[in-house]
Amino acid sequence: MKQILILTLFIAPSLLFAQQNTENWIETEAKILEVHNKIKAKSTRAFATISFTANDGNQYESQVELLAIPLFGTTKSVGDSVSILYNPETPILAKSVGTGFLEQYGLYLLIGAGILFSFTRLKKAYTSKNSAD
Repeated sequence: MKQILILTLFIAPSLLFAQQNTENWIETEAKILEVHNKIKAKSTRAFATISFTANDGNQYESQVELLAIPLFGTTKSVGDSVSILYNPETPILAKSVGTGFLEQYGLYLLIGAGILFSFTRLKKAYTSKNSAD
């Protein structure tokens, strides 16, 4: 059992931080053609069908994930521009710029910090009220 736990501790970080290598990808602006919000009980994800012109002069369409606010979806709409990275070898492979860990989960972290802060303040107020009685 101990070996499984140790193995998991070594493998989990590599899976969490495994990302597609985008070093030689090209950044450009794309126009949003459609927006799709997928709202489930515990998460909200937003995807956009985009159109962009690659360095080879051809027009391509692809789908990228957008930053989404829980329960509401994305703030982007049809016709907006969005920065993307695309693979010059296969331009249909694209991803939005700025969909890292903090962009995706930053709001959840702030909500958690707010709850933790509120809980400690309420606990402190409650204990000081009880000690005054």
